[in-house]
Amino acid sequence: MKCFVWSPFLYASETWTLNKNTEKRIEAMEMWIYRRMQRISWKEKVTNKKVLESVGLQRPELLLTIQRRKMKYYGHLRRHDTCSMQKRILEGKIDGRRGRGRRRQTWLGNIQDTSQMKMCEVCETTLDRRRWRTVTAHLGDGMAPS
Repeated sequence: MKCFVWSPFLYASETWTLNKNTEKRIEAMEMWIYRRMQRISWKEKVTNKKVLESVGLQRPELLLTIQRRKMKYYGHLRRHDTCSMQKRILEGKIDGRRGRGRRRQTWLGNIQDTSQMKMCEVCETTLDRRRWRTVTAHLGDGMAPS
């Protein structure tokens, strides 16, 4: 499964902007794959918790993998050359007026939500590679970032 399904699915996932709907769909797809592997029909009314136990997992890990990849990629971009095009695009602002309606979820907003830190703290932490690695390593643990 990780070879034939996850590899193409995770291609360029570092660049995705995730919202709640997308996250739910990713988790649903992962659970669907686990059910297909175990040959559990939706008619059998088996809970997701039981399916995860039968696969040997405590929680779905695909979304966590995407979040870790995004965090690592952001750390790489922040430490990279100051004049790089990627960094300019990432941190750039667009002139003009904003359209009507709710603001869209941004990629940097995803990084801030995932790290549970303010953006100024995130920017400062990414410059220290060792600290950033500990933040990304403890993403799904529930531990507060230091």
